[in-house]
Amino acid sequence: MDLISLQPSARTDHITEDGAEFQQLPYPFHVNERGDVQRQDFWRGRPLRVIGFTTRVDLQEVVLWWEEVWAAPELAVGRYVVTEDTDGQMSTHILAIETAARHG
Repeated sequence: MDLISLQPSARTDHITEDGAEFQQLPYPFHVNERGDVQRQDFWRGRPLRVIGFTTRVDLQEVVLWWEEVWAAPELAVGRYVVTEDTDGQMSTHILAIETAARHG
């Protein structure tokens, strides 16, 4: 089964007293052709499905749909993931996608 892995950008996890920053990579999304987020044993239904992507987290507007990213994963880079959960609630994730790659 083909999957696309979406890796969000690193976030600052800790800053030491001398100002050194330690970064942490968030868990990636592994998504199938239908947009279903895999490893629901880990995610537990939140997020359940990728709907699309937006360019700004302050606007609730999907500018790129999942089907478009499935065809060209690189389009997701620099954008924010919009997901739907098991209750039908949509969320915009606030870390931009750093890399997107297809795995077979």
